[in-house]
Amino acid sequence: MRIGEMIRRRARASPRAEFWREGGRAFTYGQLDADSERVAAALAADGLAPGRRAAICAGNGYPYAVCHFGAAKAGLVLAHLGARAPAEEIAAQAERCDAEALFFGAEQQAAVEAARPRLPRVRRWLRLPSAADAPPLPGWAQAYEPWSASAPDSGPGGWDAGRPDDEPFQILFTSGTTGVPKGALISHRAKLRQGMTHAINLGLLPGDRILSALPLHHQFAQWLVLVCAPLTGATVAAQPAFSPAAFRAALERDGITHLPAVPTLLYRLLDDPQPAPAPDLRMIVYGAAPMDPARIRQVRARFPKARLFQGFGQTETGYCLGLHDADHDTRPESVGRPDVFSQVRLVDGQGRDVPPGAVGEIVARTPYLMNGYLKDPRATAEYFAFGREWGRTGDLARRDGEGFFTLAGRKQELVISGGVNLYPAEVERVLLTHPAVAEAAVVGVPDAEWGESLHAAVILKPGAAADPAALEAHCRAALAGPKVPRRYSFHADFPRTAGGKVRKFALRQEVVEAPPAGPGGGKPAAPPRE
Repeated sequence: MRIGEMIRRRARASPRAEFWREGGRAFTYGQLDADSERVAAALAADGLAPGRRAAICAGNGYPYAVCHFGAAKAGLVLAHLGARAPAEEIAAQAERCDAEALFFGAEQQAAVEAARPRLPRVRRWLRLPSAADAPPLPGWAQAYEPWSASAPDSGPGGWDAGRPDDEPFQILFTSGTTGVPKGALISHRAKLRQGMTHAINLGLLPGDRILSALPLHHQFAQWLVLVCAPLTGATVAAQPAFSPAAFRAALERDGITHLPAVPTLLYRLLDDPQPAPAPDLRMIVYGAAPMDPARIRQVRARFPKARLFQGFGQTETGYCLGLHDADHDTRPESVGRPDVFSQVRLVDGQGRDVPPGAVGEIVARTPYLMNGYLKDPRATAEYFAFGREWGRTGDLARRDGEGFFTLAGRKQELVISGGVNLYPAEVERVLLTHPAVAEAAVVGVPDAEWGESLHAAVILKPGAAADPAALEAHCRAALAGPKVPRRYSFHADFPRTAGGKVRKFALRQEVVEAPPAGPGGGKPAAPPRE
């Protein structure tokens, strides 16, 4: 089955069931099917045959979902560009994927217009409707609604009939936490399989309600909001962006059963001084990073009826490890164990399995693997270096005797200081146990004596106080001397990807070039090294 056929079947099974609710408006699965058929017909009328490329750069909203499914029905490969991407990034990514049509939001119009001169292949610029005040429609663009409404009605399912489900239907750009994002080609089959797996993991049922502000161009929203929901007939209670007040109100009044989040979002909900009941919430699913064990206890207290599930994976592999609800109480620092559909190994640089307790790179064999990287055969070959069915994640981890995996960091984040391998994730877990620390990110920085040393960047909890000396003493009580950071800095927030992950390379550049001042106004302390 292909993605477009999934929508047709859902519309036949439950045409009046709500797919999307936002700002007081509701859209049914029947309407989604009809609207996406019109988009597919309009794309076909524009001469975009199956296999051709289009792109979308827009914020969350029902029109985004319609374009996503319309492009899939037309047999196109749709590249999803970041809603906050600057013009340079929009131009580079849309040019790389050979986009011939580009959907954009009113808020993205200025950046898209700046990118236009570099995109001569794009022959159709389509602005999506906006609930907010929009700038005047430029002469080089068309409004999406009249464009789709004017398409000839050629009947459903004629554009990509009979094409295989292992063809790519989308390009998702990697998070770029350690470098330049790459375009992962994802097939219909991989996306549907991932959606089915998570529908089981999350216990989704027809009529369940998913409260989501996840960016629709990101992998998290792609499998949950745009696959799990239509597979099961669930409703997406959509928010354009995260707001503690709006989420609090929705959890209290809107029958929300499932809450997807990144840890940062959950922390902000927990720190909201006006907690509200969530009488129907039964599942919280999160990813991007493990959660502070102390925060897990707070989540349990705030949402006593909700089960927890942490999914671990990446754009290229899809989901490969999961920490289920009961495991949060015994292995809170872990990212879980492989699901029944996946195999996960830890290997050294030559692809040999490492023994339990040793650090190795996670390689995964899943039903959700990408087809390859867009126009990058070298990176594709490197990713599949240990076999075409095994994807190299670049994540380092340890596996204990019970099969639980605990992250040590990204391979590119490994810090070699005085010949000793240091793993930032281990230090971050220790920093998170300090009562004043809300979030921590550890990076390697140049060191004249040791080659590299550790720099700890922290975000303090609201109203909390700490200084570098206190953090150093806390680390020294739990870590061997070489693992103790030499410098500390304090931040209001970290540079992040759309999925909430810390962009370590950007943070490293920030602290190297202009280290933030400590709470007392001075430069970060450099504690002595053992």
